[in-house]
Amino acid sequence: MALNKTKLEEYANKVYRGDFKRFKEKQKKDTSYSFNSFFREESKATKEKRVTTSSAQGGKVIDVCKRKCVICGKKYDEDPGDFQIHHVNGDRSHTIISNLVLLCLSHHNKVHRDAKAKLRDYKVKTTKRGSSKSDNVSVFGVPSLYSGISLFEGDTKKKGRKKKKDDDLWGF
Repeated sequence: MALNKTKLEEYANKVYRGDFKRFKEKQKKDTSYSFNSFFREESKATKEKRVTTSSAQGGKVIDVCKRKCVICGKKYDEDPGDFQIHHVNGDRSHTIISNLVLLCLSHHNKVHRDAKAKLRDYKVKTTKRGSSKSDNVSVFGVPSLYSGISLFEGDTKKKGRKKKKDDDLWGF
């Protein structure tokens, strides 16, 4: 079974775009809604209510996909329990035949894992671009113990502390 990476990426991108669109719509309604609430496993806030596909729809999808995983070509007849019907745009309430494909379990999970990773990457990019880090916060987001203290001899800039006479005795 040959893995079709472009198909995998295509389906992951479609799920990503659908999830991203639903996230932005939710954020417009509730400005306090964040990526953190989106990624909470127990939260399904970006997903619509699941509409179960009928057995007729499922049969039609299986036939349209030629009884194979559309990514790797694994045959459905060998192990039907190892397959799931995937919503192409990630919207579980949108159950029309053109939005459904047959995927083996491993590729179905991989599509959703890749889409979630793309959303996390977007979150990281926007957080880095939009944040205004202060000088006293380290790379890890933890307040620095050494804010305003220079590690270089020539730099005398000190923040938030006036020099006392006793400091001269110790060379600080």
